[in-house]
Amino acid sequence: MNDNDKTKALELIIYAIIMVAFLGAVFNIPFALTNMVIQWLIGMFVGSVFSLVAGALVEAFTGDWLKTITLTVEIGDFHISITVFAIATFIVKYLLFRQF
Repeated sequence: MNDNDKTKALELIIYAIIMVAFLGAVFNIPFALTNMVIQWLIGMFVGSVFSLVAGALVEAFTGDWLKTITLTVEIGDFHISITVFAIATFIVKYLLFRQF
């Protein structure tokens, strides 16, 4: 995923927030429901920004090296793979922002 795709994803979340607020006002949707959906979308936006920052920090120090190392867990017939980059990004995100 390049930087343009990441920016587009954040833009889509902002447009969704605006649409929910507009549709909530136009169709007289209860404020509590509209507010709940907007808060959920804002949480998505903030979490995405924090993930981007953490990923950028990990990539700045390690480059693409961690993306080549994968850990695979087998559960029955299923094989679940995760890269060490994803694990490192998760750890950095938690240490910096105390957010999962």
